[in-house]
Amino acid sequence: MPSFEPVRAIIRGLQILRVISESGPIGALDISKQVKLPQPTIVRILETLMSAGYIYRLEHAPMYGVTARTLTLSKGFAGASRLVQLATPLIEELRTEIGWPSNLAIFEHGAMSIVYTNRSEHGMSISSRLGARIPVLATGVGLVYLAYLPAPKLEETLAQLRNSDSKWDSNPKLISELPGKLEEVRRNQYALAEEGYLKEIYRSQIWAVAVPIEVGGKVVAGLSSLVLQSAGARNRILSQILPAVRKTAQSIAERVAEDSGLNDLSSKPAAKPKRQARA
Repeated sequence: MPSFEPVRAIIRGLQILRVISESGPIGALDISKQVKLPQPTIVRILETLMSAGYIYRLEHAPMYGVTARTLTLSKGFAGASRLVQLATPLIEELRTEIGWPSNLAIFEHGAMSIVYTNRSEHGMSISSRLGARIPVLATGVGLVYLAYLPAPKLEETLAQLRNSDSKWDSNPKLISELPGKLEEVRRNQYALAEEGYLKEIYRSQIWAVAVPIEVGGKVVAGLSSLVLQSAGARNRILSQILPAVRKTAQSIAERVAEDSGLNDLSSKPAAKPKRQARA
């Protein structure tokens, strides 16, 4: 919690800058409707933002857009670091609830990167691989990432993977089986890692189940939980832990959405449809 009362003028300025960034070019009246502030207040803030170089006014219309200077506001932001910060306590709670450790992974430069793991901290004999780059097509986190990509982005990603140095991501068999696997993932809303991969990397000592983390309709990460093969029947354990893994993924998504301000947008009332003129 902040130590002092927030400066309202700064909050208002940031709200307006965001509206212009997302909806611009946009006029002062429409901005006023969105942020629910008097138009004179809006105009003063617009003049301030123009003076600072973050927005501009169109020459032939009272409309405002953002300048390239707004890009400098995100230079210090590390998306993965913030995701880890928000997700860590929830993943630790999941470990307490189900008794098994988990990995959090994001797609980065043609592979899934493990950005958080609590394996070593909780006694699993297989060492932690924080920061490891793992295949996309052979892992549960990779499959849930691909399964929820929009079609154009999926095709772009698959083209990248076909040229991958990873023997798993360039494997013709895995590539040919992928459409069916992704359909199964969408149907089940979870994915299991490729058995051949588990055998080679972990000597089949573990299996893993992964679910997507979706924010604003986009998949941002995969959350997987790891279970020892010796623990018992897979279907029984899966039925026990999967609801909790899904709940944790949803809670992470909600935290990220709140942190990014997406909940502010989703809470806005939908625009009323215009009435058709009578004949």
